[in-house]
Amino acid sequence: MSGPLYFDLTEALLTTSGKRTQYYGIARTVHEIGREAALLKDEIRFVVFSFGMRAFYEVTWQKREDGSVEFNLPKNVGQKWVRSYFGKNPILPLIFRLLNRATPEKNRDNWLTHAGHLRPAAIESGTFFSAARPKLIVDMVRVLRERGSKAAIVPLLHDFMPLHDGATKRFRKLDRNFLADNRFLIEQASQILTNSNFTAKELKTFVGKGMLPKPRGPVNVVQLVHHCPEGTEPSEISLPTEPYILTVALNLGRKNIEVVLEALRQMQADGIPVPQLVIAGSHRKRLRRYASRPAFKDIQDKLTFIDNPNQTDLVRLYKGALALVMPSKLEGWGLPAGEALWCGTPAVCSTAEALREVCGDLALYFEPDNAADLATIINDLGKRVELQRCIRERIIEAKPSLRTWQTVAREALETLRHGRLR
Repeated sequence: MSGPLYFDLTEALLTTSGKRTQYYGIARTVHEIGREAALLKDEIRFVVFSFGMRAFYEVTWQKREDGSVEFNLPKNVGQKWVRSYFGKNPILPLIFRLLNRATPEKNRDNWLTHAGHLRPAAIESGTFFSAARPKLIVDMVRVLRERGSKAAIVPLLHDFMPLHDGATKRFRKLDRNFLADNRFLIEQASQILTNSNFTAKELKTFVGKGMLPKPRGPVNVVQLVHHCPEGTEPSEISLPTEPYILTVALNLGRKNIEVVLEALRQMQADGIPVPQLVIAGSHRKRLRRYASRPAFKDIQDKLTFIDNPNQTDLVRLYKGALALVMPSKLEGWGLPAGEALWCGTPAVCSTAEALREVCGDLALYFEPDNAADLATIINDLGKRVELQRCIRERIIEAKPSLRTWQTVAREALETLRHGRLR
């Protein structure tokens, strides 16, 4: 790497509200790597992209009393993203522009109102690093190239889940856009980072199938974390008074919360004591409708939904749970599984390859479609005190080897500097 390093915080900016930062997996990754990178390397220039102004702006930061980093991200910027069009039909770009003709002006007005104090950043050379969603990075790279920037582009890619339906009728327009975004980024990238060995393997697989272009630079793995920092916000919720299992950021489909509900239903039908199920994450109407089906009427009183818990409460939920259940059919990494281990809580995971990469022999595993096996594991964790104790002791013993955000930031910076981990 030569020249300045520009670290993109746009994903973190877009999740910032007046109340608090609304974390999800990728935004959390951007924010936490950025914080640790700031402490490790003084000359990083942190930037955000304005979709209204089609320009980059610098973000300053300061160190808090506890030694952590706080970025001076403006609140309530309200930048609405508009999809880039990929395709051969010349009419569709015109339709896109007509449907969204008011959006650029609104984005500009919001930016000038809430972020007009930020200083523009001219990215002419050096390295531009972004761990944002590919669809966001595409717009940024296009602006850089339109303005003649020679900066090396280095994305951190998180997963290729939508491409698994590429040969089926289920390969929807949304997934085709995802494919086009990743093709564009891979063609533009001087180097690629992935968040797991599994994601790197997936990239190689889809290149081999001809779905993705061959990267023109190195592909390096920087595994994500187990680290789950304590929150600084006041607690806002009360924990359940009964034993509970926890899910974080689950949904229907690939995230596979269906198998958890079915496992509890089977336990109830078999006369086995059913623990509370705490479902923490974004408010999802479709999931709530599914959980309220007549098939689950006998476990309705066991379900507790907690929308967007803050970091303080998320840590409390992890620490108080009998176990975290992560039943995903596919993952790129699986932050909640790692966070549960960091908090000393058993993780019950599907056999998805990435989850084994996260947890190794510290988790209990079940096939993602086998509700009966999951029910057995949940029952064992609830009634076998010695099993709980042994698992928790093993997790505590392994904690020094678990990955922190500082480790991730250090490895990312080293890879950006040398093109590989040394």
